[in-house]
Amino acid sequence: MKICHTQAMKQIKELEAQKKALIDFEDDNCVLSYKEGEAKTVSSYDYAKTRDEIEKLDAKIRAIRCALAAANCVVKVDGFNVTLGEALIMLAQMQNKKAQLESLSFKKQKSRSVTYNGVVEYSECVYDVEAVKAELKDLRLMISDLQIAIDRANLTNYIEVDL
Repeated sequence: MKICHTQAMKQIKELEAQKKALIDFEDDNCVLSYKEGEAKTVSSYDYAKTRDEIEKLDAKIRAIRCALAAANCVVKVDGFNVTLGEALIMLAQMQNKKAQLESLSFKKQKSRSVTYNGVVEYSECVYDVEAVKAELKDLRLMISDLQIAIDRANLTNYIEVDL
């Protein structure tokens, strides 16, 4: 079956939800409690059948994830000349850089305070706060462009998955 990367990711999510439902059912129904003198109630839980269904779901998830991983190593992201895999790493790095630049951009270039004993103390950033704000603005735009390019690549590239 040929599907785009986004469809593959949505299928993985659905299969993971099905697996979680099976595990939740198993957790809730794998033990039977009854009182002395009472008849046991019949449970619809079947260990072997449940394990088999989970193994089948795991195999499908693995197949889709492997196909996606392979594609991420070769599919190029427009405008950035990197593969999808590299783009995802770049995006995480850019997000981390953005968090640091945001922290630096909130500082005042120069501030004044009075210490507990009445001495005036000055604090001054050893970098240009306005330059950091400008770099942050550019970085936000680049992150947005990269996210759009990743989304476009995920929607326009297809993988072959045998389910």
